[in-house]
Amino acid sequence: MVSPKQLLATIESALLGPSPPTPTQRIELTHAIRNSLPALQSLLSYPPPRASDRAQVQSKEVRLPDSAPIPLDDQDVQIALKLSDDLHLNEVECVRLIFSANQEWGLLGREPLEILRLAAGIWYTERRDLITALYALLRAVVLDQGIEVDLVAGVHKYLEDLINNGLRQRLIALIKELNREESAGLGGPHAENYVLDSRGSLVERRAVVCRERLILGHCLVLSVLVVRTSSKDVKDAFIVLKDCSAEVNVSGDTLKLQIAFCLLFSLMIALISDALSTDVDKASILSRDASFRRDFQELVIVTGSDPNIEGFINGVRLAWTVHLMLTQDNSTTREKMSVSSSNEMGNIYSCLEVICSNNVFQFLLDKILRTAAFQNDDEDMIYIYKAYLHKLMTCFLSQPIARDKVKEMKERAMSTLCPYLMSGSYDNKLDTRMNAQQTIVFSSEPFVSLLEFVSEIYQKEPELLSGNDVLWTFVSFAGEDHTNSQTLVAFLKMLSTLASTEEGASKVFELLKGKTFRSIGWSTLFDCLSVYDQKFKQSLQSTGAMLPEFEEGDAKALVAYLDVLQKVVENGDPIERKNWFPDIESLFKLLSYENVPPYLKGALRNTIITFIQVSPALKDTIWSYLEQYDLPVVVGPPVGSSMHQISTQVYDMRFELNEVEARRERYPSTISFLNLLNGLIAEERDMSDRGHRFVGIFRFVYDHVFGPFPQRAYADPCEKWHLIVACLQHFRMILSIYDIKEEDIASVVDQSQLPTVAQSAPLEMQLPVLELLKDFMSGKTVFRNIMGILLPGVNVIIADRTSQIYGQLLERAVHLSLEIIIHVLEKDLFLADYWRPLYQTLDTILAQDQNLIVALLEYVRYDFQPQIQQCSIKIMSILSSRMVGLVPLLLKSNASNSLVEDYAACLELRSEECQMIENSRDDTGVLIIQLLIDNINRPAPNVTHLLLKFDMDMPVERTVLQPKFHYSCLKVILDILENLSKPDVNALLHEFGFQLLYELCLDPLTCDPIMDLLSTKKYQFFLKHLHTIGVAPLPKRNNNQIVRISSLHQRAWLLKLLALELHTGDMTSPTHREMCQNTLSQIFVCDMGESELDLRTSNPLFLRNDADYAEVRSITKTKVIKRVLELLDVFLFRSPDTSVRYSQFVSNTKYNLQVENILGNPSTSEKGGVYYYSERGDRLIDLASFRDRLWQVNILHYISTIIFAVGGNSRFRRVM
Repeated sequence: MVSPKQLLATIESALLGPSPPTPTQRIELTHAIRNSLPALQSLLSYPPPRASDRAQVQSKEVRLPDSAPIPLDDQDVQIALKLSDDLHLNEVECVRLIFSANQEWGLLGREPLEILRLAAGIWYTERRDLITALYALLRAVVLDQGIEVDLVAGVHKYLEDLINNGLRQRLIALIKELNREESAGLGGPHAENYVLDSRGSLVERRAVVCRERLILGHCLVLSVLVVRTSSKDVKDAFIVLKDCSAEVNVSGDTLKLQIAFCLLFSLMIALISDALSTDVDKASILSRDASFRRDFQELVIVTGSDPNIEGFINGVRLAWTVHLMLTQDNSTTREKMSVSSSNEMGNIYSCLEVICSNNVFQFLLDKILRTAAFQNDDEDMIYIYKAYLHKLMTCFLSQPIARDKVKEMKERAMSTLCPYLMSGSYDNKLDTRMNAQQTIVFSSEPFVSLLEFVSEIYQKEPELLSGNDVLWTFVSFAGEDHTNSQTLVAFLKMLSTLASTEEGASKVFELLKGKTFRSIGWSTLFDCLSVYDQKFKQSLQSTGAMLPEFEEGDAKALVAYLDVLQKVVENGDPIERKNWFPDIESLFKLLSYENVPPYLKGALRNTIITFIQVSPALKDTIWSYLEQYDLPVVVGPPVGSSMHQISTQVYDMRFELNEVEARRERYPSTISFLNLLNGLIAEERDMSDRGHRFVGIFRFVYDHVFGPFPQRAYADPCEKWHLIVACLQHFRMILSIYDIKEEDIASVVDQSQLPTVAQSAPLEMQLPVLELLKDFMSGKTVFRNIMGILLPGVNVIIADRTSQIYGQLLERAVHLSLEIIIHVLEKDLFLADYWRPLYQTLDTILAQDQNLIVALLEYVRYDFQPQIQQCSIKIMSILSSRMVGLVPLLLKSNASNSLVEDYAACLELRSEECQMIENSRDDTGVLIIQLLIDNINRPAPNVTHLLLKFDMDMPVERTVLQPKFHYSCLKVILDILENLSKPDVNALLHEFGFQLLYELCLDPLTCDPIMDLLSTKKYQFFLKHLHTIGVAPLPKRNNNQIVRISSLHQRAWLLKLLALELHTGDMTSPTHREMCQNTLSQIFVCDMGESELDLRTSNPLFLRNDADYAEVRSITKTKVIKRVLELLDVFLFRSPDTSVRYSQFVSNTKYNLQVENILGNPSTSEKGGVYYYSERGDRLIDLASFRDRLWQVNILHYISTIIFAVGGNSRFRRVM
């Protein structure tokens, strides 16, 4: 029987690796899944408690399968029985869990409750591995992952057999059963509520079970795409959906919402795929079952009182209606009954009436597609959901019955909606950027909701639009005869989505360019902009006249038009789009008018941004138009400053931000203004003035936007984070583009002679990069606000990321904040020595509050975004090199234990990756191990000692390491090196892991604890790897050069470790003496038979002098000498030493000095020399260059010999 962990590892290596599986991997996969067939057929079904087994446990001696009797003490018995009661699990199985927990963690000295939680964690980990393995198999069949066709076919047949034998019924039942308040589900009233997971972290049992249900839900969805769903499965899933949607209505939990989505979409996919089935082998099942059609119609047509449950059921009704429309012809032909046909039509009409009257499209928008739970679900699952919504709507819009209903909805919308929205004050105007929870009133009209629903489906998956003629036909119909701005806006929003591909952009451009629609086209957009510009100009020319109001309907229609224009330019063909809109001046003319709504200005600027990439010349045109038309940036005192205000009020960006937008608590104009300027500055190539020409923009962002952002009110939290991200992008761009020069030091030193720090340099003397660095190095505004973003902590950020609609924006803000801190840390040392005491290095500022440092370092826990983890690791690396007291500070803050676990978890997660990381600088695993290596020689206690779980309460050298007991990077690294799995993906981890152990063995403080650990029988580190990488064949040179080079480095570090153990091992210690004897025995006697090799421990070869071994020593003398010499050669290995050892043949030649001169000359390491550096930084010899240099030396030597012979040999002179 293959363990769940082995099954998952085998599946991942064979199906998810970066290269096609080898024949060995294919055989292992076949063997693993065949042996796991019973476990998958009875998924998560375990033997229940039995009285006989309970009595056996109470007798304190249990015999597990294939093992000797296991004696138990009273504590073991109590824990096993408690586990059995809590998990509804067989008592003998509970003993096995305790035994496994002892092997994995070591239970000696632990409290009973901790042992209970560890054993339960082992059980839940096994369950998770099993269902994850099933999920991986289903993904391999359903998704196109580039796997070989015959391998996919084999897995597909295996899954078909599983599903046909009841796997799908088991999935549906588990989703329901695991949600019950009982021992086999969420746990009974007296059950332990927490478990310790595979990383030693305390997690709630309910959360673990809920995550299991979600994976099972994903498996259910994928199973529908492998084998057609039976009528019983559809009915059962429908009943479970009703239960889950009722629960969602009460709790609103993200995971429970995602589980409900799984059930809903499994039903939708089942109904649509069954109706569309054209394969003879997979013909429609549900449409042939007349009793099912009758029974399911009765189920779905029943209405309830709970709006949330009804919303989910309406989604099923929509899919059922499409199913009926697609299959009605076949069913009536087959049955040949007019009565049945009329009943089918009646069912269709009744369902259509219900879903349209309840506006199913709006529910699917607000409660599903626009929720954080949907957007944060698995990316592949989201794509599958959207793909079948695409099929659903394509089928819906292609049916005559549905088209008639849509036409009816459109006519109703045209007749009932107001032809024109009245304008009002700025405070009362509605913004098109409102989120899903603040949807405007007119969107409840079914036709408007339908248009928006179609837009939402293709917004993130525009490739689904390819070849969709039905949708373009619907576009032609929906674009005709709009009598109000509401339907027009919804239609244009749909067009902007359709323009998300190059093909779609070209179609939409031609659609609005031609005469397809009477009143919709590009000319309407530009004419409207010109009309308002002329109207405002005339008003300004009239003395005392006020600017006319901007009609809200026009504003919103213009915003929708601009969104279409933005998408068309952004996604259009790079060559063709240059000629599409030659004159864009009209896009700028309304930006300076005060009565233009801010959201319209935002749409104008967002559209202008897309033209920056059209051509370099257009970028300069945009700069000139901005200077001519857009609002100026007048630099004044910061918001809230007591300094003298400008006497005359100027309508500039400061006024629009602080007076217009702040009153409405909405900031679309400022956000677009910053994004436009950031886009233009990023394209600048002239760095000669070092950003001085942008100092006014910087002061505006610094003083008026980012400085007071925490005190502002925001009607939409998404806008808050859009604003923050725009500011942070500006700051990061400044720090990354512009460098510090020596003259900057003197300028700031001169300014430091000012009486107070508050007096800043005149604006004409300021440089944005210096002002930003001064802010951080004095702990001022930007520093405080960035730390305010980060200080809530990684747990709060994770919770918001998964539960809030602005979660991805918040994640982006955190990432930018950490990048900015790294940029400052890279520059502040250069300036700090000259700028003190007014300005300090950033680590000094951070050290004033330990919570700041802890907050930065804990983001290594943020596993949603590896780049954030990498930033946190880099910050740790920099701080550990600067702050001697970093570890004591972490210990004092009580954050050290969680940090140790977080780093270990991050490293372990990286080791489980299945895809190769091309750039090692983006490899979190390499960064962590490099951090450990860099800190080994720093004063104790250092970061390496902390993260490897050395004892911080005693001298480091006296630590007794227990990686099995403590979850740390040491445990993970030893596990990685023990398994050496996925060598093509984890080659660098293996290499740096061996290097780390070698460096630890060299360090005087860590040497004894590490060497004692590696020499124990529990690890057998040296002997094990003699038979793994020590003798493993090298990867082929042509296949993977990077892995080949890394394999060589792994062998080098291993040999150095072996040499170090043999050279410095304590022979007075039995452990080390035995290890050295066994190691030499393995090296020297590897050609002997098994029976002789077994004697090596008690009678090592090099200690035997009897006659029995004399012949053996004589026979193997040559091999022994060779191995000893190779071993001795290891002691001379220096890496990366520039000296090179050559073979005896080369050393004895007369050209030895010339060779050494070529290789030892420092100039040869420069460009054009015989050395070059690989991508990973290894110095290698360029054989072609070396040959040419050697040839030159030989030629010169030969010429000089001839000359010497000619000048010094009299006989030669006579011959000449």
